[in-house]
Order: sequence, then C-alpha cells, then structure tokens
Amino acid sequence: LQLFLQERGIRHLALTGVCTDICVLHTAVDAYNRGYQLTVYQDAVAALTPTGQEWALQHFQTVLGAEVLLGGEPNE
Repeated sequence: LQLFLQERGIRHLALTGVCTDICVLHTAVDAYNRGYQLTVYQDAVAALTPTGQEWALQHFQTVLGAEVLLGGEPNE
C-alpha cells in the first residue's frame, strides 16, 4: 500500500473502520510514522466499548495530530 500511495503522491489519509482502539489505531500510528496527515471520521469508526472509543479518538488528536471529524465538522 505504501508504494501505491507514494506513486500517486498521496500524503493525506482519511480513516474509517471498526475497532477504533485496535485496528484503526494501529493503521493510524503506522501512517503517522510514515509522515501522512490523518483525518478520522468519528461517525465511521467504532470500538467495542465507549471508553475505548473515546480514548482512541483523543489519542488520534493529541498524539498523532489527526483531525477528528463528526458529521464533516471538526470535533473539539
């Protein structure tokens, strides 16, 4: 996937998926470590617990510098 993205000059990724605090988180960390800008759509990710969901969304913003959007608007 990295090669595919590089060949096309893609530097920004929008993330969605299940297991916000596991699968989406690991994808986000890998993308962050490779220098990608990240957007996470809060309405398009889900965790197994509300606590895991909230923790992951905060981690995306505060640690990975991701923009977390709710309904297309920045979530503050």
